[in-house]
Order: sequence, then structure tokens, then C-alpha cells
Amino acid sequence: METQHDGTTFGRRASASATPAEVRAVYDEWAATYDEDRAGPHGDDYPLPGFVADVVARLDDREADVLDAACGTGLVGAALARHGFTSVDGLDISPRMISRARSRGVYHDLGPADLSQRLPGAPDKFGVVTCVDALEPGHLPTSAVAEFARVVHRGGHLVLTASTASWPEVESHLRRLAARRTARLVEVTEAPLHPSSGTAHVVAVLEVVASSAPVGGPGW
Repeated sequence: METQHDGTTFGRRASASATPAEVRAVYDEWAATYDEDRAGPHGDDYPLPGFVADVVARLDDREADVLDAACGTGLVGAALARHGFTSVDGLDISPRMISRARSRGVYHDLGPADLSQRLPGAPDKFGVVTCVDALEPGHLPTSAVAEFARVVHRGGHLVLTASTASWPEVESHLRRLAARRTARLVEVTEAPLHPSSGTAHVVAVLEVVASSAPVGGPGW
């Protein structure tokens, strides 16, 4: 995860994590200052959650059930709420990040989960899954996207971001999903991560084309 702010040490530690337990420990420690660290001294240097919420609002009905995967402190959920979405669930590996997300009062349900494993809940449940800034080294493997697709009903969307450095690997996996007729890539744009530093993320939109998309297995 890229940042030029006070969270640089946390971001580097998270990227270097070798196990889910290490990731959880870093984010539990970071939770208290995460929002301020990401947004910078003027509070406007992390527009990516709002950009993703804008994409969801353009594509989907406000009544859609949304899963905010790797929800962190709830920045995406808060942005979705400003657009009028009222049925947003969140999952994250860090209980302390979830606690901060819960304090926003914008989520229908929140819970801890290792998103590199099978997701809790029923297949075909959601209209949208968002995943912002988590398909990165030390965080989620690209194979997690197959699980995201499994819990989205046919015709629903995945809205995902990846750093420009991570995008080639993520794109390769998304094209394998398309080849298996699980989800098709319908839109790719670029959005600023931290405008002050010029860093950016690729924002990818996929449409799920299969019901109960199968889990691909390790390395898929």
C-alpha cells in the first residue's frame, strides 16, 4: 500500500507481512490513526474510496446489497452512504478497523474475516462487491476475486482497485475469470491514490456472468 504520509511505516510493514496474523496485527495497531495517515494533513489526499463509490453509484441501484471487502475503517461505506446506499456489509481481517467502521453507523453488518479464504455467507447474495487497495503484496491474493464473484448474483458487479505495479498480475487473473465465463471485465480506469505524490490505482469493473461462480483453488 502506497502512502507518503505518517502511515508509511505501517504500510511497509503490511506489505511485508507473510501471514494473515501479521496483517491483522499491523492493521489493529494502525486503526487509531489510519484515516488521518491516509488522507494527509489537509484531509483530502486519499480520494480513492470516494472514486469507487462514485463508480458503484453510476452502475448500480441504491437498493443493491453491497459487500465492502477489506472495508478497513469504513471509508468506502461512508462514501456509499452519501450516495444513498443503505444495505452495505463489511468484512475485514482487523477487529480494530471494524470497530472504527462500526462507529460510522453506515453498515448493515460487519464482521472479521480472512478474505484470502472462503467468504462467509451465501452465494449470489450481493449485487456489488467493492475491494479498495487490498489486492496488493502482503494483503489479498488475486485468487480472492473468484470468491468475490461467487457471492455476487448474475449481472452484479465487482469494483476493484490495484496499484499500477500490481495491475498486470491482477489483470491476468481477471482475464482467466473471463475465459471461464465467470465475470467479464467491462471497464478499466485510473484514479489518484494520493494526489500529492502522483500515485495512482487502476479501478476495474467486472460484471458477474455466472451464478454461484466456482472457487478456483490455490493458484488459480
